[in-house]
Amino acid sequence: MFKLIQSFIAVYETRSFSKAAEQLFISQPTVSVHIKQLELQLNTTLFERNGRTELVPTTNARKFYQHALHLLDDWQSATDSLDLAEERSRTTVRIGASQTSSTVLLPKIFAQIKKDEFNTIDFKIEMHNSGEILAGVLNHQFDFGIIEKPITHDFITREAIAGDQLVLAGNLDSTVWLVREKGSGVYHYTQQYFKQHNIVPDHFLTIANNDIIAKMLAQNVGKSIVSIQALPESVPYKKLDNAFNRQFYIIHHEHNNQSIIKNEIARFTQIARSL
Repeated sequence: MFKLIQSFIAVYETRSFSKAAEQLFISQPTVSVHIKQLELQLNTTLFERNGRTELVPTTNARKFYQHALHLLDDWQSATDSLDLAEERSRTTVRIGASQTSSTVLLPKIFAQIKKDEFNTIDFKIEMHNSGEILAGVLNHQFDFGIIEKPITHDFITREAIAGDQLVLAGNLDSTVWLVREKGSGVYHYTQQYFKQHNIVPDHFLTIANNDIIAKMLAQNVGKSIVSIQALPESVPYKKLDNAFNRQFYIIHHEHNNQSIIKNEIARFTQIARSL
């Protein structure tokens, strides 16, 4: 039943079987089967098609959605309650962090967290690009995420927590660009720079890792838009205009009502803003 509800929530929020499948890392036919099984158990129709691709929730689907969210929260609470160590109840907080925030911001935040906090909370951190983190928060893979790309979604709450400066770094005379993958925050700003300066790169390498880009720049290989905080001191750079002074954002599902998660979101936000 849990998998059926998880698929329903993903389809409801994305209005798409294929997008829901991508979020849940399962096949589209599996999502379709889950929805059909849930409709049979509930004896109702949950979605109707509007055209070839768009799905429209029925009135009953809208009613069931709120209950489904509570069921998902209850399930998470129940599974968390089974995570015992030496007769002490522990809570797992799952964080999705973008590459820049995981290397620049998170270490500073955790340095401010008291050591005894780790007696009751296990932090599980995964590094992904901003688009993947958004999907992970939507499908409850992560309790919250820290990203730099200013993306939004109807079911996501986003708050700015810290600032960052992007620069043009490396061999500035090179015709080779080192570019992050689509979905990353830096890719978003790199495309913005290309558009602003009417640049169509003759040569570029797509690299899905900030550390690799920084090491290549240190070896005088190409140029790239990068965070000044992630740049080795030996690499030359050029400051950009204010449009490239970006924010780190904390994002979370607006229907996540777990008090422990809310407390951690508030604490991370407070620490980040005080740095």
